Amino acid sequence: MQNERWDYLLGRFYDKSCTPEEREELMEALRNAIPGEPDDSLLDDLMAKHSVDTKLETKNAEEIYALIKPKTTIKRYLRWWAAAAAAVLIIGGYFLLPEKQSAQMAKIDVAPGTNKAILTLGDGSQVTLDSTGRQVLLQGKTAISQQGGELVYDAKEAEEPVYNTLTTPKGGQFKITLPDNSTVWLNAASSIRFPTVFKGNERIVEVTGEAYFEVSHNAEKPFNVKLREGTEIKVLGTHFNVNAYTDEESIQTSLLEGKVEVAQGTEKVTLKPGQQANGIKVKDMSPMEKTQVIAWKNGVFHFEQKDLQEVMRELSRWYNVDVIYKGVIPRRVFGGELSRSLYLSDIVEVMRVMKVDVKIEEGNKLIVTP
Repeated sequence: MQNERWDYLLGRFYDKSCTPEEREELMEALRNAIPGEPDDSLLDDLMAKHSVDTKLETKNAEEIYALIKPKTTIKRYLRWWAAAAAAVLIIGGYFLLPEKQSAQMAKIDVAPGTNKAILTLGDGSQVTLDSTGRQVLLQGKTAISQQGGELVYDAKEAEEPVYNTLTTPKGGQFKITLPDNSTVWLNAASSIRFPTVFKGNERIVEVTGEAYFEVSHNAEKPFNVKLREGTEIKVLGTHFNVNAYTDEESIQTSLLEGKVEVAQGTEKVTLKPGQQANGIKVKDMSPMEKTQVIAWKNGVFHFEQKDLQEVMRELSRWYNVDVIYKGVIPRRVFGGELSRSLYLSDIVEVMRVMKVDVKIEEGNKLIVTP
């Protein structure tokens, strides 16, 4: 496609004046584009130009620029146009889809996850939390305040600890500030059990699923995280991510700042910043991997170098869908990023452009066929 034609069609797309024929022409060009023809930078420049011309909201602009350039191949020959299609789809949602397909997908769709969780108090009573909540709870002398998707514990007076549990469902996430001012972000289908006040010579919490920690430094009272399979992380003061989902092959501990010790039974390893332990096997993370492990906390799917089953597990948790494979599971290696604020149908359309046959069915099912 000539540069002028790209410019024209993108301009029409951004101001929503495309005719159905022009929308289809742009989509067809994206599907048929060859890496390097047109050059990757052309789309980048044109997107930047039109996003400024149309004064897009900052959030949309950030999503666009996160997707304009792929970081690796999807499959060798899919690299350029898959990222280009993703960039276009993330801006317009259904806007570029054929009219018949758009209407069909609108009937069966799944909204992205939100800030929601269940707080189970020491006496077994439960409090439902969501993005709209604004409340203060008293548990003994401990004040628990909720502001939207964040829970803050304030234990000003010494008392005997009571253990609470914060649990996120599939399709949920939540942030909590513990009584020692440590902050924890919980991903979907995760939980943290903790005391209302940390007494004694250590701070102990129990975690399932995935969580990102920013631990308040207290050298005299180490912070310990207990996980499944007898795994324990000992911390002094640090930023780290732990992925302990039961459907993943191993417990993954990724250290960004500070120092942690990971123990499984009698075996122990110490991590330095930039290192990751899969179980107790340690490796140095690449810059991409450092970004990838906390992408979920920053509202992004980071699919770089992930296979289809890894990607589907993430989608299953965030959209609360059951993934069903019909036939042999296709072999795919993905790349690039997508916003976690997209509806599932947008993700599905991008995957179809990537030659993955996937569809949404009633009952929150995601069907994958060879």
